[in-house]
Amino acid sequence: MKADSFGEIFLWNREMDCLIRVLQRRESSGILSKHEMRVYWVQLEEVRARLNADFAGRTATSERADQSRLKRQRTAWERKTPESNQKDLPQ
Repeated sequence: MKADSFGEIFLWNREMDCLIRVLQRRESSGILSKHEMRVYWVQLEEVRARLNADFAGRTATSERADQSRLKRQRTAWERKTPESNQKDLPQ
């Protein structure tokens, strides 16, 4: 279901934000240098961006396929519908 997929990507991004905030808070502890923390932060952002891009690409492909299928259904239906009923339909 579309809503489930979008909900999951929302949760993924929210959790990534939490991880990044943890890194930012831990930066002051001195466990790792500021540079090392930045490397981890950039790696997290890279993983996030890749997953979001893959999700967006697959979603776009799926939506285009749905659009084409639905357009074919609509045009086939319009060809079968008497002209008097078509003028009442929104374009």
